[in-house]
Amino acid sequence: MSTSLTQLFQTAFGDSEAPLPSVAGRRRKKLWEISHRSHCPLVGTCLPVAEMRKIATRAGFDQREMSDYTLHTTFVGSCDTRTEVAEQIQRYFDKRYAATVQRFNRMRGEEAVLDLWQEALDAGNDIAGALWAAWSHADMSEEGSRILYGDLHMLSHQTGAEVRADLRKLEQLKQENHHLRNEAAAFKMGLAVAQREKDKAIADLQRRLADAEQRAALLGHRELELAEARKAARDYGNLYGRAEAMSQRIETLEERNAANVRRAETLAMALNEAQDSLMAAETALELALGIGGGCEGVSGAGGCGRTCPAEAALAGRCVLCIGGKTNLVDGYRRLVETQGGKFLHHDGGQEESLHRIDAVVSAADAVVCQAGCVSHAAYYRLKEACKKLGKPCVFVQSPGVGSFARGLAVLRGETAVIQVGRGLHLRDGGSR
Repeated sequence: MSTSLTQLFQTAFGDSEAPLPSVAGRRRKKLWEISHRSHCPLVGTCLPVAEMRKIATRAGFDQREMSDYTLHTTFVGSCDTRTEVAEQIQRYFDKRYAATVQRFNRMRGEEAVLDLWQEALDAGNDIAGALWAAWSHADMSEEGSRILYGDLHMLSHQTGAEVRADLRKLEQLKQENHHLRNEAAAFKMGLAVAQREKDKAIADLQRRLADAEQRAALLGHRELELAEARKAARDYGNLYGRAEAMSQRIETLEERNAANVRRAETLAMALNEAQDSLMAAETALELALGIGGGCEGVSGAGGCGRTCPAEAALAGRCVLCIGGKTNLVDGYRRLVETQGGKFLHHDGGQEESLHRIDAVVSAADAVVCQAGCVSHAAYYRLKEACKKLGKPCVFVQSPGVGSFARGLAVLRGETAVIQVGRGLHLRDGGSR
């Protein structure tokens, strides 16, 4: 095996002491060799809080009483020189983002590096890995670093604007829903009034008809009385028609109201996902605005722990994804492959045959099922296949990449689960 292949193997399978390849014979920049201004956004974006506390413990810090913010500022200040903390962070970055760094290493010149960074930024995939790979690239100048800093800054603004737009849409839907409820209530009241008028008209008609019959019998003018009764009956028919029209209008309004409730629930789910992304982006921005070894305005809740999950290799296991959104399949695949696994996918009966489920389950080592995006037939067929073949299966309700990542964590034994037959359900997920 050649030296370059040996280094790649060591990087992929956890040899933290093996150096990453250099760029065209030139050494990549170490963390302590990068401008201090860049340390804050690098640590805040690329180093999860949980991993930061592990490094602090190994480095001898008593971090139990330290807030996330205090620990973050301590780490940022330790990156100016080659300290034990800086070396441990460097090893973590090299191992965690090895695949992305390899991809950036093939670029020559600062312009090519920035173009690859822009592609990652536009796609919204692996922002943390691309940030580290670009900032530590041997061809990255101070001007290029300022461009990276500005892009990260603007990303948080754009994410915040999108969330605010979603909030405005949700508020508009709430107001429309309230208006429709009031309108439906008014129509119901009108229908009740019309019903009372109808009952009163029927009673009056019956009385007048009885009077007419009696008068016709007594006075011999039956035809005249009957004509008046027929006219009253036509009036009743008009009133009844109005009541029917009001009833149909109420049914239509109730259907519109139900549709708006569903739209509001969908927007609320999308808003929750957007808020998670906003929290990570705002934390990165607040950390990026820090000057002199600190990130002014960072809340005590911590950094970007949500967007940088701790790595745990799948060690060549084949993971089958059932269902999910078509435009997110590449994201699922990257999650599996960057953790050393193999990826299979079946759309849960949308276009592919349900009969293929048994075959793909047989070929996989484990299964993650997007329960909210598959048919009932596919759901039960998958459970039966996993039970028959003894394959572990995790069911997640949300089709997002984050939920899929939590499913992989369950397969690696990192998340608490409950046993349901042979299927594993996340405690925070849904099931059928």
